[in-house]
Amino acid sequence: MSSGGDLEAKARAFATDLTATLRNAFGPNVRPLHARALRSDGEPPVSVRQTPDTGIPLTVGGVPVLTLTITYLCTWDTEARFLAINASTLKVYAGARASGEPLFRYEYVRDVHSDQAGAHLQVHGHRDALTYVMTRCGSVTQSGKNLREQIAEGKAPTMAQLHFPLGGSRFRPCLEDVLDMLVRQFGIDAREGWREALALGRDRWRRKQTAAAVRDAPSEAVAVLRRLGYDVRLPPGATPPPDRPERLREL
Repeated sequence: MSSGGDLEAKARAFATDLTATLRNAFGPNVRPLHARALRSDGEPPVSVRQTPDTGIPLTVGGVPVLTLTITYLCTWDTEARFLAINASTLKVYAGARASGEPLFRYEYVRDVHSDQAGAHLQVHGHRDALTYVMTRCGSVTQSGKNLREQIAEGKAPTMAQLHFPLGGSRFRPCLEDVLDMLVRQFGIDAREGWREALALGRDRWRRKQTAAAVRDAPSEAVAVLRRLGYDVRLPPGATPPPDRPERLREL
């Protein structure tokens, strides 16, 4: 057994946390997510998903408009101590059932062996399907109110009005990610060595973002450094800098 304990137990705790979050957001009737070991050669990954995988209805005025399905594949981190996500897929379907092709999906693959980005958003639904769902939006938020007013005035919604979050200010994609996608996905002409040039730029960006994230959560940074064997301590009489949860919670 890994020094981190039972992987399936950690995945069950993860599933419980996710279920609590979903129920707090969408009500107590959300079907729970369960952890299940996927038996194979060697130490198995563990899946976290609904059983049965019917999806989570998302309603407007009590009427299902969208359905969300969630799947995680969990494994150990590189130190074999903590739960890590090997892959995840969040799919959003039109209507009250998770059937056919989704409108869009957020997908993450830890070990990528192709030209796709590890964390990415794929839009499957065509414009008509998405705009139809938008015509049934609720009015709880200001964006929803604005959209309802627009529809009432006879103006059709557009896909450009949808804003998909991708990590907030700290973990958002960088320019190099977008350039990389254009070259890989569309075959844009690029000079020899473009992969390394973009990789170096991405390295610089993520180091800066890591430093910024440390300032947001210094307590986490200290804990990780100590686990890595560093002796981290403040000078005598110094006050530990506080975490900044408002930055960690921003969209």
